[in-house]
Formats: sequence, structure tokens, C-alpha cells
Amino acid sequence: MRKTIFVLVILLLISQVGVGMSGVIDDTVAVVNDEPITAVDLFKTMRFYGIDNPKKAINQAIEDKLVAQRAKKLNLTINNNEYNKLKDQFITEKRLKSLERVGLRQSDMEKFIKLQMLKREIISYVVRGSILVNNDQIKKYYMENKKRFETGESIHLYKIAFDYNISNENAQKRNASTWLENIQSGKLDFNDAASILDYGNFDMGWINPSGLYPSFYKIIKKMKIGEVYGLIKTKTQFLIIELAGRKNKRVLPLADVRERIKSILVNRNISESFARWMSTLKQYSSVSIYEK
Repeated sequence: MRKTIFVLVILLLISQVGVGMSGVIDDTVAVVNDEPITAVDLFKTMRFYGIDNPKKAINQAIEDKLVAQRAKKLNLTINNNEYNKLKDQFITEKRLKSLERVGLRQSDMEKFIKLQMLKREIISYVVRGSILVNNDQIKKYYMENKKRFETGESIHLYKIAFDYNISNENAQKRNASTWLENIQSGKLDFNDAASILDYGNFDMGWINPSGLYPSFYKIIKKMKIGEVYGLIKTKTQFLIIELAGRKNKRVLPLADVRERIKSILVNRNISESFARWMSTLKQYSSVSIYEK
């Protein structure tokens, strides 16, 4: 395809922030198998895909046109019930107002949704068996990309909090201290104390300690698993905590990430298959970009 000053000027014009379709000359800038692509079509393509690069925009518009043409030739259709659900999900009053601000209408959004659904049907038709992934491919990807599956340190905490204010701070501190002594002495375990106090959300689960206050993490870092510590004073609470577990930084085992890797490889196969198909389709299609 030839580089054209005309297309680049039009694309640069419509990519400016705040420019609506009223500022776009509706000239034909390209023809794909005898079907025109206008400057307005390019404007919509850039808005819907969030494309700022002129070359990418014209390429996307051409590919969309080819997808629509091929879907029609193959008699591929969309599911109307699914389309209506997607339309209700994505065409909200808030989104319509955003579209209107850049010169787009509800009908443009509806057309875009249909196009994406057709593209999905085309992809299903094109890739078919090429999305299959075997165990050797999964293992190979895991061995070559172990850093992607590293997990940072995580800790499992139990917590009981005693709320206080200016008027009852000392009393609540004494109350919390009594409960702490009973737990640390073994008279009560943490679960029993939480149950008696009706403190239902005592289990904080596994958390990333990097999100804790540095002073809080400094205390936890020195604790042993099963150790109970207190009191920790915050602006509104006295805390008693127990370190229930700790996991050091590690690489997740293959069994834990197998499905994740499979999804990555399937998506990569789909993308590569579609790209090859589109490249071949372009070679055997009549695509012209006009110059003025």
C-alpha cells in the first residue's frame, strides 16, 4: 500500500483531542474490494480502538472491512440474544454521553459491537485446531518464564481489635491487655477469644506484608508462626495479632499455574493464526489507498 500525504493529513486532523466528526471531510481515503473507507470511518476507528497512530488506524480500518466482507461471504452471523445482552451492558447512558462528546452516536456503538462479534466468529472459523496446546508446550513455557510465576512473601494473620475514643481509651487498653494475657498464657486460644468477643472477622487471610505500615511489618517480621503479640495501638484501636502462617518468596509450582499458561498459549496461538490469515487475505484482496 502506498504512503499518502492525503491520508496522513486527514488522520492527524481527526486524532486531535476534542475534534468531532463535524471537523472531518467525508472523502474516500481507501477502497477494499470495491468498498470504500471514508475519513469518517477512520475517525470512528480511531475513537473506538483508542488509536493515535495514523498508520495503525488505516490498517485497523482495512482489517475491519476485510473481516466484515469475509464474514458475509462465509454466511457467518451473530447471536441476537447475545448481541442484545452486550448492547445493554456496554451502551449505557454514561457511555453514550462520552461518545456524543467526540461526535459518535448509539448506532456507531451498535455497529462496533456487531463487528467485534463477527470478528470472534471469524477467529473461531480460522483457528479451529491451531489453538490446541499440549503438556510439553506448557512445561517449556513454564521453564522459560519462571520469573513470571514468582510470588512475593505473604503472611497469614489473625486480628482482634478493640475500638476506643478519648473518653474510654484507658479502660479499653486495660480490657485489651486482659484478653492478651489470657491468650498468651494459654487460658484461651485466639479463636476462642474471638468467638467470645463475637469478633467474626478476626481471620485476615493471606496478605502481602508490603501493604502494611512499616512499623507494623517490623513487628510481624520478628514474630514466629503461632506467636501472639499486642498491644498495637492505632489511631482508633488496640490490636492483638497472631501470626498464623508465612510463605517466603517462591516460584509457584507448575501444577498451580498450568491453566494460566494454557490460556496464555491458546491466546498466543489464536493471535498468530489470525495474523497469518489476515496477511494472506490482504495479499489476495484489492486494497487501495487514495492520494489527493
